[in-house]
Amino acid sequence: MKKFIIKSAYFIVFFAIFFVAVNALYFTIITSTDWDCRKRYESLKFGNPDFELLVLGASLALDGIDTELLTSKGIKSYNLALGGGSLRTSYIQLEEYLNKYKVKPKTALLGINSTMEAFSDTGIHPIVEFTMDDFRFGINDAPILKFKWLGFEFLKKVVSSKHREAKLVLGQLKFKKIIPDRTSATEYYLDVQKLDSLEWMGNLAKLCSQNNVELIVLDMPSYKANRNMSETGPYTLCFANGDSAKLYNFNNLDFCEIFDANRDWIGNSHLNEFGAVKFTNEIMSILEE
Repeated sequence: MKKFIIKSAYFIVFFAIFFVAVNALYFTIITSTDWDCRKRYESLKFGNPDFELLVLGASLALDGIDTELLTSKGIKSYNLALGGGSLRTSYIQLEEYLNKYKVKPKTALLGINSTMEAFSDTGIHPIVEFTMDDFRFGINDAPILKFKWLGFEFLKKVVSSKHREAKLVLGQLKFKKIIPDRTSATEYYLDVQKLDSLEWMGNLAKLCSQNNVELIVLDMPSYKANRNMSETGPYTLCFANGDSAKLYNFNNLDFCEIFDANRDWIGNSHLNEFGAVKFTNEIMSILEE
């Protein structure tokens, strides 16, 4: 019995050491190679940033808004958008930034896609949650469990030179990869009332108004199958909390004629580096109004 207890204790100690070592190695790999992880840690360690514009949202905004181009045109910008980020995550990111840094941005661009996003996800992006000041670590938060999808992303970088060639510049992920848009347009109209009802978008609008930041919501361009037939606008979103935001519908059929179906897309409605330049030049026109 005594030998069994000793062997069991050795096994438990060995397993614990092995588990910690594997997770430490996994965490080291993903934090040094994953774009979202690198950007998250970078944004938490800015010295004294003086960005005039911040980009929020999920992967369409991450790929599609060129903050390097905006900066070169005189608007110092950084792209905080994260792949799979929810509206609540965007709220937390902006709140952290406003509390942490002295110089406040003048403008926040929130990139969404009203066709592709259900907006039902009110969770916090795991990378943001893991790095929040009040985060409490549990066994289910071991990196190999909490960030398991990033292992697949790492493998894509290992096997795909196009993924390895992608670069992160001022928070924007720049892809030269091209996957043509072979889809066909459908009849769909923008539902402004649905956007009006989004609690976390309303919370974001209130946070911006309290800090003298202009919130501009952009319905991001997408593949032909996901575009709508409504006007570009602008529209005024009116939220239940009394705050409002300006919305530009850049996901309509007419506006998206600027994009080359055979050159400007990465896949799954994401703009590549070439498409992002075209789109960002159009954004400049509304920022200069």
